[in-house]
Amino acid sequence: MEKILIVDDEPFIRNALMSILNSLGYNPTLAENGIKAIEIIKKENPDIVLLDVKMPEMDGITTLKKIREISKDILVIMLTAYGDEETMKQCAEAGADDFLVKPIDITTLDVRLKLAKKVRLFYSFRDSFLEDLKTSYKVAEENINKLLQENKDLSMELLERINLIAEFRDDETHEHTIRVGALSYEIANALELSLDYCYSLKLAAPLHDIGKVGIPDSILLKPAKLTPEEFEIMKKHTIIGWNILKNSKSSILQIAEKVAISHHERWDGTGYPYGLKGENIPLEGRIVCIADAIDAMFSKRPYKDPMPEEKVREELLKCKGTHFDPTLVDKTLEIWDNILRIERKTS
Repeated sequence: MEKILIVDDEPFIRNALMSILNSLGYNPTLAENGIKAIEIIKKENPDIVLLDVKMPEMDGITTLKKIREISKDILVIMLTAYGDEETMKQCAEAGADDFLVKPIDITTLDVRLKLAKKVRLFYSFRDSFLEDLKTSYKVAEENINKLLQENKDLSMELLERINLIAEFRDDETHEHTIRVGALSYEIANALELSLDYCYSLKLAAPLHDIGKVGIPDSILLKPAKLTPEEFEIMKKHTIIGWNILKNSKSSILQIAEKVAISHHERWDGTGYPYGLKGENIPLEGRIVCIADAIDAMFSKRPYKDPMPEEKVREELLKCKGTHFDPTLVDKTLEIWDNILRIERKTS
């Protein structure tokens, strides 16, 4: 069982969270402020920290930065108020792994704690990806060194900005993000783009929905169809994601920034958030748009069965020139065996 530390200056909230966690089978430790939390972390090295943003003496963001000086592996879930996008951005940049909006629902907390452990899967994916570069794709040594150096300097910025729970609601959606990255690589490679670009897109594509960290759980986890009003709120995840990722020095995050803001734009101009049309949509967004749609069609969901291969091909052709870039549809169908290999490998 994971060791959990609750950090909040409000006794009522600390005790309420402790009761909830006890009912879920955890035995949490409590800290009333950031200073006390750092002392406990140095002694006990917890697995997960539930950290309030607004605290006297040492606020949550300062505490988070000090935690990251001690350990990069502790999973930190920030406790914040809904709608404070600037605070969420600051927390993401400081190294937060996830956010919970107060008041905290027991079911939501249970899901977040169970899925928080999947952050380590992303670290594992990164390491295996770098090994894949060296062994499978035989990238030139100078390019490997360049990627490794950038990874060394900037990978923590990439990983610490990610809120995996926004994407990884269960095992299937976790695998979905990895497949979207792999599919995006294949499509970019079919366009004969540079190898560095293809690999960067492979890492950036899984961040396409990072902005969902700013969407209320009542909408994000709703089992029924969204109302028009709720869908308007959901669409804001593109802009929230752009705000989180923008102005980075990392080439990977620069690509991810474009992906986040544009992967729901459509070739005919009927997409969102800006209704961009044709080649005015960044290439990264057009590639991830078709990769995301392909994997969604092939995937089983609680509300649908996976679509047969021929039906997926029919949908691509049907949406060619409306939803999707026609050139990308053609290139995708040219490498259809590679697409199927990725889908069957993780199905």
